[in-house]
Amino acid sequence: MFRISMLRGVSAGALTLVLFSSIAHAQEALPTIDVGNSAAPQNSGADPAAQTAPGGKEAPSAETGYRRTESYAATRTNTPLIDTPAAVQIVPRQLIEDKQILNTMEAAMNVSGVQAANGTYYDTYLIRGFASQSTWRNGLRLEGLIDDEETAFTERVEVVKGPSSVLYGRIDPGGFVNVVTKRPQEQFKAELSEQAGSWGLSRTVADVTGPIDAEKTVLYRAIGVYDHRDSFVNFEHRNNGAAALFLTFRPTQQFEFNTQFEHYEKEQTVPDGEGAIPVNLLYWPNGKPLVLPGFNDRPLNLPRSFSVSDPAMWTNFPYVVHRTLYYYDWSYRLNENWKVTQRLHYLMNIENQTGIGDWNGFDGMTINRAFINYGMNRKTINTNLDLVGEVETGPLTHKLLAGLDWYQYEENSPGFIGGGALTPPLNIYAPAYGYFTGLLHYMADSARNNILFRYRWSDFGVYGQDQISALDGRLQILLGGRWDKTYSVQSDTYGSSGSNCFPNCTGYPMTQYPENAALSPRAAALYKLYDNISVYGSYVHSTGASNGASVTDGSHPAPEVARQWEAGIKSQWLDDRLTASVALFDLRKNNVLQPDPANPGMSIAVGQVTSRGVEFDLAGQVTDNLNVIASYTFDVVKITNDNNNGNVGKWYYGAAPNVGNIWAKWDTAPHLPQGWEFGAGAYAMDSRYGSNDNSWKMPGYVKFDTMLAYRLPVDGHQVTFRFNVKNITDRRYFTYSDTSAFAYYGQPRTFLAQVNMAW
Repeated sequence: MFRISMLRGVSAGALTLVLFSSIAHAQEALPTIDVGNSAAPQNSGADPAAQTAPGGKEAPSAETGYRRTESYAATRTNTPLIDTPAAVQIVPRQLIEDKQILNTMEAAMNVSGVQAANGTYYDTYLIRGFASQSTWRNGLRLEGLIDDEETAFTERVEVVKGPSSVLYGRIDPGGFVNVVTKRPQEQFKAELSEQAGSWGLSRTVADVTGPIDAEKTVLYRAIGVYDHRDSFVNFEHRNNGAAALFLTFRPTQQFEFNTQFEHYEKEQTVPDGEGAIPVNLLYWPNGKPLVLPGFNDRPLNLPRSFSVSDPAMWTNFPYVVHRTLYYYDWSYRLNENWKVTQRLHYLMNIENQTGIGDWNGFDGMTINRAFINYGMNRKTINTNLDLVGEVETGPLTHKLLAGLDWYQYEENSPGFIGGGALTPPLNIYAPAYGYFTGLLHYMADSARNNILFRYRWSDFGVYGQDQISALDGRLQILLGGRWDKTYSVQSDTYGSSGSNCFPNCTGYPMTQYPENAALSPRAAALYKLYDNISVYGSYVHSTGASNGASVTDGSHPAPEVARQWEAGIKSQWLDDRLTASVALFDLRKNNVLQPDPANPGMSIAVGQVTSRGVEFDLAGQVTDNLNVIASYTFDVVKITNDNNNGNVGKWYYGAAPNVGNIWAKWDTAPHLPQGWEFGAGAYAMDSRYGSNDNSWKMPGYVKFDTMLAYRLPVDGHQVTFRFNVKNITDRRYFTYSDTSAFAYYGQPRTFLAQVNMAW
């Protein structure tokens, strides 16, 4: 492990020089440069457990630029997009590099139906109107993490829309994001990237891969990242580092074993979803919105730099994260038609969540702040076993999948919440800072062994799927089902500073929720009108996790359930270089929980929320020179049953009815080592309500981005210079709300410069 405090005294350039000096001495010869893209594609549609073909050959790589024709995540098999009867989109590595994307939430926003909930504690996505704090990594679940996967480790981001319980267990029905990591390569390659930008951004990435032995049976990849930045928000900083080691072992043509190790050290003030911060809005004394004169139904007009925090938080109480992930997968080909694969990851995540929150109300001028020093110790283990094969029955071909998985999540939360009397109120129009006292340190130290809360959750499931091909491949029928059972237990009470047990709370006793078993079926059919055009329809039913316990009587509401009807059309054009799709869907989610304004920190059932809409996606290569990715969503997300709370027919909070995105890149000399690249794009979002009673809203906005790059060979090595401007017009906008006291600003005009060197 390494500590960020140790890195502060060493420049990123010095660390990089030492690393690449070692690499240079370790390599006697360097390969010919692949100049088509700054990062060579890695079979981007493939099963993450089989990125390279048996026998030591690189997997076929027809995927170049923004072109992607296969997906793994939607079916857990390598299936062409044109044959997949579901809405799935891929954000390729090339786009991540072209736009200098620094987190997966920003990457996912290039896909229709996806809004990123920037500013939240953990990576959160709104997909088809419903929020999820879960991300999948190589097909296995990650839960409640800040920057769940470093983009330097990421090969592509897949977005599967609609309920996916049939293959992935208790999952939010809007869809999910699956991050596929980079893999070791057979040819030696080393890359060094230096980035600098607005608010003191300094980011260094070193990436080295190649074979260990001459037979290329053992491959390696080592990646290191150091990232420092301040913020457009007062008193916000980050000083983060991450390292990864990936190994591939292929002793025979039939067997492949991959193992991965990642470690993160994060030191920051608050987790900010790449530029999103909380801004005080219409506060809610006595459960009703406070409408300030001149602001009506819009957020309070505070500057983007405003913060309720204090400069002393960075030096006295930084938000620290230590995270380690161990992963492996292996795959064995029984014969040319059958393969078995197993994956497993184990994650340890320790956070010291610190901050000053405005939890105690607002009188129009003064905020009563509270101090938080809240630990979060999490352990996650997730594994699955898949058997995939093909059989023929008369005129039908069956691609069969049978599998089982197990997920276990453990959370212990030591610390301290409260202390409003210890933190002076803040006048938002004339803020005064610097009133920290030793009492806050005393309270934080006293709470180190004070267990506020404990939680355990596990899910075991078995699933099967049959992809039936008929009429010479024109007709595709997908049938699948899953049975799973969940177990959960949590502390009976929440041991805050106001409880009688503080500072000796233990988190016990704990109450076990009733075990819940569920069936999740899926049926779909797809027909190819032409070789490059297909139409499909599907039905799917899913079950979510436990809804917890009732505030009033301690009973356990039924888990959230959802069902969806979907129809769509998919096409491939220009010799399959360009893909386009349109999807229409009707998604209904029942037993929905939302924050209870009368009981802070608790939830009540909203009832049913319906999401109906249409999505359009376009991605690929129009010509060798021109790559494009575009999307548009029209989605009506409304409350259709709220248990007589008066919100039936109102818009569901945060969901924008219209969202559009386009990005295009022109390369003056594709496939040549020297040339210019020009990129430009726009992102537009409609106004959307910030609460379920529709009493206030966030305005719509349009923002524009651009990119200029130049690449050239230098002494036989490839060097690329890239310059990006995000939000060119400096548009002021909000990205997300949490239904009550907060909304989050998007980042102002931002400059990013990069130099990438490849050996």
